[in-house]
Amino acid sequence: MKTATQESLLLRLQDIDDAKAWDRFHETYGPFIYNFACKRGCNNHVAQDVLQETLITFSRIMPEFSYDPMRGSFRSLLMTVVKSRVADAFRREKKQAMGTGNAPLDTDVVEAEDPWLSNWEHDWNREWEQHLLLEGLKRVKNKVKPHVLESFRRYVLEGQRAEDVAAALGIPEANIYNQKRRVLTLLQKEIAVVREERGE
Repeated sequence: MKTATQESLLLRLQDIDDAKAWDRFHETYGPFIYNFACKRGCNNHVAQDVLQETLITFSRIMPEFSYDPMRGSFRSLLMTVVKSRVADAFRREKKQAMGTGNAPLDTDVVEAEDPWLSNWEHDWNREWEQHLLLEGLKRVKNKVKPHVLESFRRYVLEGQRAEDVAAALGIPEANIYNQKRRVLTLLQKEIAVVREERGE
């Protein structure tokens, strides 16, 4: 089975003038890249730079790119590029801050330079799984009634007690457990689809 990222999208990205493909790529991965950069210690401005430079890097390599899933997942390729762009951003920000005698040193950038490297792959994989979960939930949202998803959100995602959720939503407590099973089943299927689309 062909997947959106592994085949059709990546092939389309080899055409730099395919605006729709690049819009799709940005829509799919942009928020993830930006949020991950922020969690590595980048401020809003630096995280935006990381995102833009990641897109620029892909625009340069895609025309000659040949994707072979046997050599690694797309997640690994994306991680390598983002890591390099985050490193570049920290080095650039530090150099600019230290090179301007009258400018205050951006301590957030300097102090983050060493910590941002720690547990990189572990944190990347954790955030990636969160990325898949959120995308799966978005798709499940279109397949269940609002009160079912609200029950799942309160009971499973927020950890509220079943009896409290039932009372708040005005439904039998047994429904909370049934709705949980239903949403989890749908969610697992959707995440499997998203995972395949993302080149897993």
